[in-house]
Amino acid sequence: MSVAIIELNDAGICCVNDRGDLTVSPGYALLTPEGITTGEAALQRAYLEPQQSFNQYWWQLNLSPLAVTSKHARHYADMAYAQLLALHRDSGHPEQVVFAVPGSFDRGQLSILLGLVKASPFEATGLVDAAVAAASRSDATGTLVHLDIQLHQTVITRLEVTQQIERTGVEIISNVGLKAFHDLWAQQIANQFIRQYRYDPLHTAAGEQQLYNRLPVWLSALQGQAEITAELDSPQGHYRLVLTRTELLASSASRFQLLQSKLSDLKTNGETLLLSHRAAQLPGIREQLAPFATLDESAAITGCRHHLEVIIGDPENLHFITRLPCKPVATGTATAAASEQTYEPEPQPDTLSKASAAATHLLYRHRAYAIGNRLAITRDGDQLRFTHGVGGDCCLIREQDSVQLRTASAAVTVEGDPTDLRAGDSLQIDGDQLDLIEVT
Repeated sequence: MSVAIIELNDAGICCVNDRGDLTVSPGYALLTPEGITTGEAALQRAYLEPQQSFNQYWWQLNLSPLAVTSKHARHYADMAYAQLLALHRDSGHPEQVVFAVPGSFDRGQLSILLGLVKASPFEATGLVDAAVAAASRSDATGTLVHLDIQLHQTVITRLEVTQQIERTGVEIISNVGLKAFHDLWAQQIANQFIRQYRYDPLHTAAGEQQLYNRLPVWLSALQGQAEITAELDSPQGHYRLVLTRTELLASSASRFQLLQSKLSDLKTNGETLLLSHRAAQLPGIREQLAPFATLDESAAITGCRHHLEVIIGDPENLHFITRLPCKPVATGTATAAASEQTYEPEPQPDTLSKASAAATHLLYRHRAYAIGNRLAITRDGDQLRFTHGVGGDCCLIREQDSVQLRTASAAVTVEGDPTDLRAGDSLQIDGDQLDLIEVT
């Protein structure tokens, strides 16, 4: 079977298929009359259509109703699902996917992710902590502090390296994400245009989109230069000005101070600091946080590839892996290595078993329905209807900490124990699949 690896980081979700083809998709979604557009195409219109643009759906992956009304998306999970389908299509329709997931994902978000996969045309065959996978190929030893930046937060992961590499702690710094830096720098640049030309590029949607489109190019140039020339087109003409790295960094000093403060608390004994390629691309990061080692763009994907036989498990009972061997496992020896206590993903606080959590919701056609005390399911034409209370040829009943299936219909089949349904189990009703998930 073809296996793809997806590294979930909304600053740029990376997907590599078994041919080595890389797809990078920023965590942006745009609601259109035709559906949900995600990735770069959505980012290119984010400031032109701000009311229809979303970029928080991976950070706050949940099933809460959206503030806007759309027939294509009821909650953030629908947007995440649309992006997963787009990545699956663009990577050649792989049959299986291994997910490298940031330590910021909680158990509820992992459950939702697995619920989305159950409704997708591929299987999830592995879940691994992205920092563990990325650092597993590093030559560093001892205690490591891995820093990665997402769109809306920074995730710092503490790792211990012996014969294995193991996650021992996760710290999340909210509001210190790539978008926060970009917003500060965009405002600082806009202020310069206002001072020199009395032109505010953030005053119009077109000007704002143009500035944000060019910002990554300017930031990349400022990594190696003290100053560059920035140019923008406006209705009044073509404007240019000089951007200096010093002024840019001054506008974001408070964000860097938060990073420095948190790292000072974590690095008390000379631990090695590892920066993801995303974090290392921030202008001025070397002056602010040095010394550190930088991981390349494919570090997490490469780590997954070298440990596939340890990571891949039973799709019906996946575990969230937070420790790996430090060296790649040779084919033929992986089973033995994985069976050792050192590498066995036993259930623990950092481990997720799809079958261990009590189900709270039923996922049907990308929408979740709370089970409550009793959820009745009835056929209405070509779709199913859900009501709470009495009635229904088929129903789910909560008895203390378990969910039970009650039905006399031969058209209903179940994967799991019908007297104790858990998150990860599923029902089939006349060809319609319904997945049980946990929402916390």
